[in-house]
Amino acid sequence: MKLLIIGSKSIHLSSFIQALNGQGIRPYFLAEEACDYSEVEKEFVVPFRSKNPSAVLSSNRQLKAILKDLKPDLVHVHQVNRLAYFATRHCDRLNIPCLTTAWGSDVLVIPQQNSFFKFLVKKTLQRSKLITADSQEMIDSMQKIVPSSDRYTLLQYGIDLIDAVEKEKIIYSNRLHKPIYRIDQIIRYFEDIEKDHTDWRLVIGAVGVETDNLKALVIEKGLENRVDFVGWLEKEDNHAWYAKSSIYISIPEHDGTAVSLLEAMSAGCVPIVPDLVVSKEWITDGINGVIEKSPNNPIRRALEIDASVCAKTNRKLVEEKAGRTNCTKQFIELYNRVKS
Repeated sequence: MKLLIIGSKSIHLSSFIQALNGQGIRPYFLAEEACDYSEVEKEFVVPFRSKNPSAVLSSNRQLKAILKDLKPDLVHVHQVNRLAYFATRHCDRLNIPCLTTAWGSDVLVIPQQNSFFKFLVKKTLQRSKLITADSQEMIDSMQKIVPSSDRYTLLQYGIDLIDAVEKEKIIYSNRLHKPIYRIDQIIRYFEDIEKDHTDWRLVIGAVGVETDNLKALVIEKGLENRVDFVGWLEKEDNHAWYAKSSIYISIPEHDGTAVSLLEAMSAGCVPIVPDLVVSKEWITDGINGVIEKSPNNPIRRALEIDASVCAKTNRKLVEEKAGRTNCTKQFIELYNRVKS
């Protein structure tokens, strides 16, 4: 099967593509910037972010030419955005079957911003034969835009389970340094508990537009010797932090089912998550994790949880619902369904 995947640079997407190897699939990749995925036969770059209408039209013509020349058996679009709108438009006209995977804010937040964005999302969903999402909340949101009884499927990307090692007194955070992920609040939560727990430390992975501000906040709070910024991590190093960390914290303003949360759960970390609908699809507060609830400090509550019970519960849950092998098999079954 000749498969064209349309998406962006993401370690999760790279792992997803790699899992397709040996499955009778020839993957090609198209994005708005070079991603250099070694797992694909060829990569195409077609930018759509220009505010110049003539540049967008030129990119649109380029996208159409690629689709006509490549003649993929199937197109799999990751994330419902402007590129997805144009891609599904051409697929519809060229009679190329298309499966779309929503990522989170693209269907939970963007359609609420204005009628134009909602139109782009609606047309993308309408032109897709099937749509997957990793949370029921996302499916419910899309159902309000394009109602359907059989268009949507709840399905995880799939993760490689991480084996825990001896746990250390580490709180690990690895979401991007953007305002949406509220890393500053994580630092404030840690400041609140660190005097009572002097042998614990906070490790902050990833980078982003807020990195300098976050480092300045740590200095302001006098936490330089207790908070480590470890930067952007390759897969192996990221997994190593999960394996030895006791607590994982991710409290974004909105989210889908975060791959990082599932990885942390598989590695036996006690997860701290935001008070969102999607969080409650995975976490029962006080049992297998902590749901952030004002005015309580969720780190304090995480320290009180029975970590061994939490680890066993979460390992089994993630293995059953999000293991890589099973999820990849289900995606391939959907591919065959879409192109038949």
